[in-house]
This record gives sequence, C-alpha cells and structure tokens, in this order.
Amino acid sequence: MKLPNGLERGICNILRRACSSFARCFLARRPLARLLSTFLCSVVIAIRPFSRLGGQYAFLVLALKELVFSVQENLAQQLELTCLNILGALLGIGVSTLAKFLASLAGPDTTGARTICAVFLILISFLAGITKSRLVRLQLSTRISCFISIWILTNDIGVPDRVLVDSSYFLWITLSAAVICMVSLLTMMVVFRGSSANFESETASIFALLQKCLSSSLYRVGARETKMEVTFYRQLHDQLLRRSIMLNESYSQAAFELRVGRLSLQSIHPFVGIVEHLRRELAWGLAPVKPLRSAPGTPRSPPIPGTPGTPRSPRSVTPSLHDYFSRVHHDLAFVSVLEPPALELANTILEAMKTVERLIVLTFQKSCPAEVASSSSENLQVEAGSHKAAVHAAERKLVVTRDSMREVLKHVFDQVDMHQRAEGKKAHLPKEIFDCSLAAIALLQMTQEMGRALQVARQVATSYEESKIRLWYPRVSLQWLGVPPGPFISDDNGELVYGPGLANDDVGTTVDADERLTIMEARQGLAERAYSFTLHKGRPLPAGGLAARYKVYAAASASKMELRLSAAKVWSWRFWSGWMGKVWSSHNMLRARVWLSKRYRSFQHSNHWKHGLKNAIGVAVLTFPAFMPAHSAGREWFQDWRGQWMTISYLWVLETNTGATWRTGYLRLFGTLLGAVYAYVTTIICKNNPYGLVAMVTAFDILITWIILNTSVAPMGCPASVTLPPIVFAHYVSPTLATSALKLSIVRAVMIAAGIVAALLMNSLLFPRHCRVLFLSDTSRTLGLLSSLYLTLSHDMFRIHRKRLHEEIRKTLKLELQIRSSLYRLTTLLKTMDNELSLLPKPLRHYREMVIVMQKLLDLMTGLRKIRENIPLKETVAKVFKERREFMSCVCIILYACQHAFRAREPLPQFLPSARHAFANLESHVQDCIRQARDEEPHALGLSLVYAFAEQEVMQNLVDTLEELLELTGRLFGTSAWLTHESHFSRTSTMEEGHDLGWYSTWKQDE
Repeated sequence: MKLPNGLERGICNILRRACSSFARCFLARRPLARLLSTFLCSVVIAIRPFSRLGGQYAFLVLALKELVFSVQENLAQQLELTCLNILGALLGIGVSTLAKFLASLAGPDTTGARTICAVFLILISFLAGITKSRLVRLQLSTRISCFISIWILTNDIGVPDRVLVDSSYFLWITLSAAVICMVSLLTMMVVFRGSSANFESETASIFALLQKCLSSSLYRVGARETKMEVTFYRQLHDQLLRRSIMLNESYSQAAFELRVGRLSLQSIHPFVGIVEHLRRELAWGLAPVKPLRSAPGTPRSPPIPGTPGTPRSPRSVTPSLHDYFSRVHHDLAFVSVLEPPALELANTILEAMKTVERLIVLTFQKSCPAEVASSSSENLQVEAGSHKAAVHAAERKLVVTRDSMREVLKHVFDQVDMHQRAEGKKAHLPKEIFDCSLAAIALLQMTQEMGRALQVARQVATSYEESKIRLWYPRVSLQWLGVPPGPFISDDNGELVYGPGLANDDVGTTVDADERLTIMEARQGLAERAYSFTLHKGRPLPAGGLAARYKVYAAASASKMELRLSAAKVWSWRFWSGWMGKVWSSHNMLRARVWLSKRYRSFQHSNHWKHGLKNAIGVAVLTFPAFMPAHSAGREWFQDWRGQWMTISYLWVLETNTGATWRTGYLRLFGTLLGAVYAYVTTIICKNNPYGLVAMVTAFDILITWIILNTSVAPMGCPASVTLPPIVFAHYVSPTLATSALKLSIVRAVMIAAGIVAALLMNSLLFPRHCRVLFLSDTSRTLGLLSSLYLTLSHDMFRIHRKRLHEEIRKTLKLELQIRSSLYRLTTLLKTMDNELSLLPKPLRHYREMVIVMQKLLDLMTGLRKIRENIPLKETVAKVFKERREFMSCVCIILYACQHAFRAREPLPQFLPSARHAFANLESHVQDCIRQARDEEPHALGLSLVYAFAEQEVMQNLVDTLEELLELTGRLFGTSAWLTHESHFSRTSTMEEGHDLGWYSTWKQDE
C-alpha cells in the first residue's frame, strides 16, 4: 500500500530529525565513553578470574563507576576526579583497616570490637560531613570514603582473617572503576578530537554578546524611540548578566585544571573583570528599557530605515566641530550635536570588541595539538602578527574617537547656549539632555574599559608569538578545594557578618540576630568596665568618644582596685577576689576573651559542624543494627537486607539545604524504582548468562546516559544505574544465594528508598535550612550592604579633598564584590526553593523580581561611583549640601525600612520620606547653581557639566528603582496602614495637597 506523498514526506522528516537528534546526543565523546565504561565494567564483573579479586563485592565496580568515577567532558576533569577520589578511597580503606585491626584485638564480635568499629564509622562520617560542607570540591571524595568504610566496618567485625581481605577487595574495586573510566575517555578522545566548551571559548562568545547588546541599545544615544520589543531587551541583558556570572565561575573551575596549550588561562583572566564592567556600564548608562520623559511636542530624530530603532552609522571620517554645529536643530541642539560622534565612538567600541574576540579564538582554539599539527608555524606567526596589528589599529582609532567625543562634550553647551541667547529663549533643559548625557558618559567609560581590553589582547598576542605548547599544572590550594565543580553550588561560600557600626571588614560567621552581640554593644560593655586596649592591626577598642567618656571612671576604678589589694590580707577572700578581677580585666586576658568569644560564636552557629552532625547521626542510627550481637534479630535483618545500601543512599541524598535534598530525594526515588523494575526484568530474561547480563546492562545505560546528559532530571539516572548491579549480578557473583530475583529487587529498592526518606526527614527536622528562610535573611543582609555602599559613596563625595585613600577604595570595591556574591547566592537559592515542601505556595515571582531590583541598585550605585569622580563639586555638592543630605537620608531610610521588613518579616510603615520629592528639590537647586555659574562665566564647567547631568539621570533611575523596591516589599509583607478610608477627617487636606510633599505612601488600595 502506497502512502500519500505528504504523509510520506512527513514520516521521512520525522525519521530524519530523530536520527539527527540521536546522533547529536550519542555520537559524541562523553556519551560513547560512558557506554564503553559500562560495558567494560560489566565484562570485568562477568569474567570470573577478575571478579574473584573483588570477592562478593565485585558488582560494586559498576556502582563506583556511576557514583564517583563517572566519565567527564575532558581529560583534565577526569584526571582531577580520578586523583581526588582515589585519595579519598585510600583514606577510607586505611582508616577502616586500622579500625578493623583494633577491633580484631578485642576478639571476634565482642562488645569492644563492635564499639570500636561503630565509633570509627561515626567519626569518619562526622569529619566527612564537615569536609563536604566546607570544601565543596571534595564532596565525592568524602562520599567514597564513607561508602567504603560502611561496607568494611559493618561486615566480619573483629575477625582477624578478614582485616586485609576486605580491604584488598575494595582496593581492586576502586582501581578497576577508576582505570576503566579513564581508559574509556582516552579511547573516545582518539576517535572524537573535538574540544568541548571551555573558558576561552566562553570569553570569546561573551564579547560577541556584548556587541549585540551595545548595538541594540544605540537608540538611547539619540534619545529616539525604538520599535523593538521590550522583552527582547530584557532577555538580552538578562542573558548577559547570567553569562557574566558563569564566566567567573568557569574561570574558577578551569584555572585549577590540567591543560595543554601555548598560553595560561591567567593571561586572559582580566577579561572577566572587563566584561563585568562593560555589562554594568550598559546597565546604568544604556538601560534596555528607558521611557522618554520629555514634554509633548518635543521633536524627535526622524526614523531611519533598516533595523527598527537602530541608528544610522556615522561617516568613517570625523568631521570638525563647525560641521557638527552647522546641523544643530534649534529645539534639540544638544542631541543633534552629540549623536554623530557618539555613534562613531560606539561603532569603534564594537570594532574593538570584535578584534578582541577574534584574537581569543586565534590564540586559544588553535593551541590544541591537532590544529597546530595541521597548520605550519609560519602561518600561525603570520596570522598572529596580523591580529596584533589589528589590535594596534583598534587602539589608535579608539583614542582618536574618544578624544573627538570629549572635545565635543566640552563645548556642546557653549553652542547650545549661544543658539538660545540668539533666539532670546529662556534657558531650559529638555529631558533628552539628561538621557543623552548619561549615554555619552557610559560610552566614554566603555571606551576606557575597551582600552584595557586591547592592552590585554596585545600582551596575549605577544606571549602567543613567543611561547610554545606546554602542560599547565593546577595550583592546589584551599581556594581550589572550595571551588564548586560542575553542578555543585557552594551553599555557604561567602557568608559575611554585617552589622550597623561595623568599622572594619573582618569576615566572620553569620549568626542569629537575637543571639548576636553587636560590635557597638561590645564596645559599650568594654567602656563601662573601663577596659581599653588595642586589637591587632592597630584598631582601638573602645575608641574616640567612648574612651574619653570613661577616662575618669577608669582611673577611679583602677585606684580603688589597688587600694583593695594593698589593704587586704593575702589569705583573705577580698585579696583573691580583687586579684582575680585584676587578672580578668588585664590586657592579655581581654584579648583572649574576645578571641574565645569569636571562636565560640563561629562554632555554635557553623553550618559545616551542623551538617557533620547530621551526617554522623544519620549513619549512627541507620547502621545501629549492624553493631548488635551476632545472632540478634536486628543484626540478621541488616545482613540479609543489605542495610548498607540504606546508609549509602542516605549519604548521597543529604544536601546542605532542604530544597536540594527534596529535589535529589524524590528524583532518586523514581530512579530507584526504574532501576529495580529493569533489574527484575533482566534477571528473569538472562538468569546467570554473562553475555545477556552484559548486553542488558549496557543497553540500560543508553537510557541512563540520555537522562544524565540531556535532561533536567539528572539525579534520577544515577540511582537507577546503581540499583541495577546488586540485583542483576547478585546470583552470578554469589551462586549460593537463595533469595529470589523478585524478593531481591524489592529488598534493594526498599533499602535505597529508606535511606532517601531518612535523609529527607533528617534535613527537614534537625537543623533545617529552608531556602525561603535563607533567602529572606540574605536579602536583608544584601539590602544592608547596599545601604553601606551608598553611605560610603556619599562619604567620599562630601570629602574636602577628592583624593581617596587606597583603604577606602578597597573597602568600596569589597562591598560591591560582597553584594555580587550575595546576589548570585540568592539566585541559586531560588532554583532550589521550588523543591521545598510547603503547605502554602511561595511567591517566587516576587522573589525573582526582588533580586532583579537589587541588581539594578548595585549597577546604579556603581555608575554613581564612576560619574561622581568627575562632577563639579562646588555647584553640585557644596552649594546644595542641605538638599544632598536630605536625599541621602531618604535613600538610607528606604533601604533600612526594606531591610527590616525582610529581616523581621514585618510590614512597612505606611508613610516614608519620599526620595522622589527630595530628588526633585535637589535637581532644581543643582540646575539653578549650574545656570548661575554659566551666567557668570559662559565657558564654565565644560565636560564636568555633562557628568553632572549624567549623575542626575542615574539618581532619577535610582529613585524609580527604590520605589519598585518599596512596592515589592509592600506586596510581600504588607503595610501597617492607619489612613485607609476616605471617611477620615484628613480627607479634605490630603486631597488639597495634590503631591506627596515629601512623603511616599506604601499602602495600596488592593491590600
């Protein structure tokens, strides 16, 4: 029967797409290496001369292959994984062997032998839990140590003949799994020589994304409207933010790996900071969505054919100032003058970005041996030289266009004022002036960053010409151990103490607000006791007014103490109590007390110790039947049902927060069920046929590989693969086993599921760390850091001398880095918050919007820091000090109110000081001062005037963002309103006021 042509073509298209998708998923290095490793592990188990070396535990080769030594993307990751996990396995084998030897001295299955093994197992689990929580890179190493210790210490307790036998079994199992995975990857690397995604390719691609973002934002330069969708801009800039964060994480991962090439990744590490600076300048200067705020009837630049909203590219040759001003439009002179040089500068920046991108691709992607062998050294040198010349040309052009832009900005207001005076117009400042000033300053800042990028690119090109291919080794350090590999996110990385009045930037452990003694409270307590001493690094405590205030009291107290000691008898209580009081308040003792207080607080509230306790308690409870007497019911049940799998699944599911534990838990439950069903079917079909068993296990790994590598439910694949070998190879490895296949499948699935449920209960009941609670607390802390950052910026601006000390610059940059880290941590918490069990739904959309708003606040404050370095202080700060102080107070009060709402989960006050009202007052006074200065001297201020207008535009955006912050906080926590009905006596007065008159109402009618 012949099918219709349309249906036949449709079926062919479906089959073609299916074959293409299959080839893309499986005909690659890592999927085939995984399948090969599964096949080889199954063959090793099936060949009895080899499997005898593993004894009754030989099937664990497949389990360790999947749990610990799974094939990675490249050789560097596989080497790292193999070395670290073999060390962890050897440590577990060594400590367990020692424990078993000590237990054998007490006699077979005696109380002392069981106690020694149990204590060692609990200690190993406790230390492994602390290490896993603190050093994220060692998660698998600590888990394999516990894995091996559980099997060794719960079997043959105190039997001298089994001390070394079991250890040799697990040594063979560990080395077999590690060697097979390494050989599989090396074999596939011979066949598939293509390189996977890495740091250098990500750096090149993010420069391409920067070009796209800048090109799409150029409509802001001419203050013209755009027809592009709002969602397009938001998605583009959100993607840039995510890629910028991922670039930093990618370098943290790649910098500590083995690699082969001409250049070290450290040579292009400066690009990470440059990319982040460029992203911030796009965020605060060329924002993706910026509504125009001009009055009706204000002329706009004419639409340009081509891409909607994209400005016409200027001529390649820069015209003179006279040519610019001859085309000035009388109503929008500033915009018409500024647009051509700004667009030319933007195009030069785009060309510089393209040059850097090409250079990175040349110097790193042609550094692998395969590509170097295909290209002669002469061709590489010529190509590198041409790119180096391109870098020099881009630098020269960037300098020329930057100087031209600065020259235009210096004189643009002179020409605008001349036109206005010639026409007899009243001086006014259209809103487009502020938009264009901000865009122009952002372009100048981007020029500075691209100048740095081209300098780095020139150094990279020079090093590429002079270097040869070599092996780059990782530098092992605690930082390397703390870098999260792959999917692991450090849950506690970067927790910082923040408190009002904190005079330094010491890093400590975040503790509960109800139990924490603040720095100011400690200083007051020391001063009241007349204690005055100096901490390390020369910081006095107490200092300043406190020391002077209690100076007389301290002298009187010291003299009284001396009198008491001199008048008292040596053997009297009065003498010894006075002597103890003097020692207790001595300089060295006070130092020791402060140090012990910090250590006690850090220990009491350390999440790493808590996770270690949960690890140890769970292992102790689940393995308790294994250490009961030999013929007890609990011991027999544990051995018959293989309770070790229950404990192992508990350790693999237990995470550092409840959200991650729940996600891992329910996915592993489904994976365990899937693996048990397939294992039962395999056992029924193949019995003990080794060929059938190897074929069925390898075929099942095709599905597991697809789940792990191509789906978002990767945690489901691992337990499905681990559940298979204990059931499928049980009768093959131990022919005397009498348990049926059905019972064996049910028992293994129940044991693994019991461990998963135990981990869920443990993380939900003992020291629970709910992602929502962590999110709200960290949001409060982040708002406090933002308030500190704004106070620091304002303090620098009010200084008489503009020269900033290195310590103050370092403090500002450190605050920005802390806020960035906190925002990244909040983003990771949102990803796992969906998985928490909660009776009430969580407002995740509002939480995500909150993170976006705080990111906008950080970007705007960064823009203020850069712009305020060049504003005219006399006109914009000194003469408007009162207005500046009022605006700064409004901003700090708003941030503090939102911080308190998130920290205490309490509603906002109904009325708060209006930052918009304070800014309007400040803006009016600043413009009056500028107008007065230019009336006195027509050519006054110059380029700093453009910076002043750019600062006002950033402050306007800051006000809008603060109102978004108040609105979001009000939606989440409500408003403690007292004026809600129109029937109140104040109705008439509030209607007559018309505007806020200095107050912002957080209450909404829908509440």
